[in-house]
Amino acid sequence: DGVQDTVMFDKLVLSMGTMGIEPKTQEDIFRCTMAFLHASNLTFEAVDDDSSKLDESNPHLEPVLALLGLEKEDFESALCQFEIEAGSTSYTRTVSKDSALKGLEALIKSTYGCMFSFIVQSINKKIDYKMGKGMRGVSKAAFIGVLDIFGFESFDVNSFEQMCINYCNEALQQQFNLYIFKNEQEEYKREGIAWKNIEFPDNQEVIELIDKRAEGIIPLLTDQCKTARGSDKSFAESLYKRCEKHPRFHAPALIKGKKQFIINHYAGPVVYHYEGFVEKNRDEIPRGASTLLEGSSIAFVQLLGQIGSVPANSSTGRASKRPTAGGQFTRQLTELRKRIDLTSPHYIRCLKPNQSLQPDEFDKAMIADQLRYAGVLEAIRVSRVGYSQRYTHDTFVSRYRFIALDELAKASDKLSILIKIIATKIFESENPNAAMPSDLNDAVGIQKGMTKVFLRQPAFDYMEAFRTEKLGGSAVSIQAVARMYLARCAFLRDKDRIIIAQACVRRHMARRFIIQIRNDKAATALQGHYRMWCLRKQFLEKKWLATWFQKMTRGNAGRQRFQELYEVRRKEIELSNRKYNAAVSLQCLYRGNVGRADVAAIKKREATNNSFYGEQSEAVTMLRQQNKTAALQADKAAAIAYQTRKERKKEVEALRHELEGASAAADKAKLTQEEILNVQSEVEMLRKELEVSKAETERARTRLAVVESENKMLKDKVDSGSFIDGYKSTRFDEHADLVSLDERIHNIALRSKQGKKDLEALVQSLAILK
Repeated sequence: DGVQDTVMFDKLVLSMGTMGIEPKTQEDIFRCTMAFLHASNLTFEAVDDDSSKLDESNPHLEPVLALLGLEKEDFESALCQFEIEAGSTSYTRTVSKDSALKGLEALIKSTYGCMFSFIVQSINKKIDYKMGKGMRGVSKAAFIGVLDIFGFESFDVNSFEQMCINYCNEALQQQFNLYIFKNEQEEYKREGIAWKNIEFPDNQEVIELIDKRAEGIIPLLTDQCKTARGSDKSFAESLYKRCEKHPRFHAPALIKGKKQFIINHYAGPVVYHYEGFVEKNRDEIPRGASTLLEGSSIAFVQLLGQIGSVPANSSTGRASKRPTAGGQFTRQLTELRKRIDLTSPHYIRCLKPNQSLQPDEFDKAMIADQLRYAGVLEAIRVSRVGYSQRYTHDTFVSRYRFIALDELAKASDKLSILIKIIATKIFESENPNAAMPSDLNDAVGIQKGMTKVFLRQPAFDYMEAFRTEKLGGSAVSIQAVARMYLARCAFLRDKDRIIIAQACVRRHMARRFIIQIRNDKAATALQGHYRMWCLRKQFLEKKWLATWFQKMTRGNAGRQRFQELYEVRRKEIELSNRKYNAAVSLQCLYRGNVGRADVAAIKKREATNNSFYGEQSEAVTMLRQQNKTAALQADKAAAIAYQTRKERKKEVEALRHELEGASAAADKAKLTQEEILNVQSEVEMLRKELEVSKAETERARTRLAVVESENKMLKDKVDSGSFIDGYKSTRFDEHADLVSLDERIHNIALRSKQGKKDLEALVQSLAILK
């Protein structure tokens, strides 16, 4: 609906604070309101046909108890049980599920009514006039009251509430009609006009049908509530019997079969369903409701219980019976009418233009229904019975002087002459051939008062028609003069416009001629610049092509010259390499010949020595030295390889620990990545060093193979006797150094394989981590 609830709530809190309601009391009021809303959602469980209990699984039960400060057992006992007093003995009885639910609704309604009464009393105390000191005996001068009148209601299903509301509307409408009739009488007397036989519509029959003692609907309903076995059926039987002949009451057989009856209100007939009338009129709340609320832990709820408690009877000491809803409503309405009769009421009629709450949108049928149900149409009908229209003397002459302008020009008493002329015209219009009556003004419905002229509705309609006719003729004359003036103004305006248009056309043609000359000159200049641009473009293209051809020709010539010089240089390098290889080959041949000559000399010198078996030969000594040197070199290579492998293994272990730490510390991924890059570079360096170590090992192995081949060759020669005749093997042939050398070489090979596997595993781990 376009209204912000938060804004409205802030305004509500501000208004309550302005009226002097304390913040704590405001909080209590909101607390109780929320409790009522939760309580309306409570449910009951049937134990049997005549007993029930609260539904403890209902989520709204706990908020209700917490907000009202009640215990569950007391709350359930007040709603699901009641006490019957017989003399000095009391009995506790249970109630059915439906009765408990009705009792809950009555408790909510009664408590809410008590809270409403508390708010009204608080506001009245705040705005009440307080007498100052020394002002005793001085009464209040006046007071202002605001009454929000019920709207007339007629729904598809109308019950006891709608009948009470419509009964209130009937009573207030009667008071309104009487107020209008009273004002009319007072004004007629004040103005000194003759009046009689003015009948106003009266709805006293409807009011008596509802509230007449012993025969009205509400008294009959109250009698049914006083009996122990009163029901809707017995109420309907009594109602049909007592009111069947009433002119405003209708109950045909078909309506009776539907448990209905009809009352003809001033706004129209309304069909009421009498089911639930007796129960709603009783308006019974659980008997322990007041005690329940007074036992609350919240002071405000206790106050509401005190407000809603029925005062005790002074004679018996017991609580008085609670008045019925209909009786209480009738009493309050009677007090209201008495108070209105003592005041000067002012009526404000509010109409709702549409159901969608949109501006500038009027639903005619809806507005007509509101006017009818609010009694406005009835009030208008009452006003039209008498002199509905009235004007002051000056206003009357000013409004209707057009009817007799010529006669009023020389008259001194313009009002009397104007009334006489108008009355004559009206009578002649109504009775063309009749004689003039003695009291012409009263016959046509015009009365001249002390300060006003009173008109009946027919006379007012004739006068408005005469006035409209005169004004129409005058309007035609004025329109003719106005149209002539407007036509002449339009002609002069069109003439001026034509002259201006011709001047504009001539100016436009002259401008077009000048523009054509300028365009020709500009076109010639553009053509010249365009031709110049085309020729320059052709020149630049030819110049670029010539430059390109020159560049390509020079490039081809330069590349050809470079190719020739490159071939000459390549041939020179090949010749130099051949010379270098030839020199190396010659050196090898020479050194080979020198070696072979040395060996031959040694052999020749040793051959002459016959004591070969007793001493070591020079060749064997040289061989042993070479073997020992080779063994030392092999040990050195093995030690280096072992040390290298040990360091690499430590580094591999360190890298593994670093990898495990990196997997555990994922949040340091960037730092770990940098360390991995460093490790990769170190691994690359280790790989290069390992390749160098492998190369050294391979060279040592090659040297050892050469030594072994030479040793074997010498051994074969010795065994065959071709080296020295009578040579025999000695213990040095199977020397431990040679055996250990073989083992070391074998271990180096195994360690190289293991190092290679460790390196491959490390590289794989690095790849996974990356």
